[in-house]
Amino acid sequence: MAATARNPRRARLIATFAGLALTLLGGILWLVGDDNKVTGTNRADMNSASAWGDVLGFDSDQDAAYTAAREQVDTGETQMTVGTALVVVGLVLVGTRWIIRPATEK
Repeated sequence: MAATARNPRRARLIATFAGLALTLLGGILWLVGDDNKVTGTNRADMNSASAWGDVLGFDSDQDAAYTAAREQVDTGETQMTVGTALVVVGLVLVGTRWIIRPATEK
């Protein structure tokens, strides 16, 4: 199944650059998400007295910090998922470069 274009060189160039841009953007977003996830996990470990307080039945002054750390981990995981999706879409877009054919006049 080939896609046709009146100017296939321009269509291929646009598909390639758009795909590379999405891939680059997705990679950057994935790296930011990975950093947020690691930082949030470390902060959650440092403030884990809050989780142990819930289990053992005592009040901890680290509840807000632990909750913020868990939110940062969730944000990081979301950013990594979106980044991976953007990389895949970008690579697919670069791959469409090879199915663009010249439009034939009838």
